[in-house]
Amino acid sequence: MLMQGATMIELDAIWTPALQQQCYRSLLQAMSYPGQVQRLPASGSENATLAILATLVDAEVSLSDHDCLLDLDAWLLLQAQKSSSDQADFILCRGDLAPALNPRLGTLSSPERSATLIVRVASVNDGNLRLKMVGPGVKGVLQRDLEGLDPAWLSQRQQWISAFPLGVDMLLVDQSSVVGIPRTTQVEVC
Repeated sequence: MLMQGATMIELDAIWTPALQQQCYRSLLQAMSYPGQVQRLPASGSENATLAILATLVDAEVSLSDHDCLLDLDAWLLLQAQKSSSDQADFILCRGDLAPALNPRLGTLSSPERSATLIVRVASVNDGNLRLKMVGPGVKGVLQRDLEGLDPAWLSQRQQWISAFPLGVDMLLVDQSSVVGIPRTTQVEVC
């Protein structure tokens, strides 16, 4: 609960440190084992996107809500610095729309200064788009079926990561799960 003036506000569990720690562990697993579905800890809202943002974002980082997916209450609780997508540390966007942004890719001396894209999709467990992934953290070749990701994301991602170590890292998120795709992972549409 949060006290605001004389009013008590009931907050979703995603705003508690315990749930954010569990979510952080899931995100580490997602980025360590690209393409594998990681179920995020249950919260009252079952909103994985907001759980990820509550875990990663605070007043010290910048966030671009490229497709206006967050409401005012979420912005107030996140306390993030609003930013344009070309300057943001984190960018939230819809996967069903072709990407129309130019995220930070880092520099050769500081590749970690790139953006992390949090891309909202319909499903990371099944769908009509089959991806093949290879790279560090992937045993052999992994195939993942998705729903709600415009294939243009993958061709644009390839351009963003073409000057490795520059590039972006991506988190594909549905209502309750996440799949990590770091810049070191090669992805093809099957």
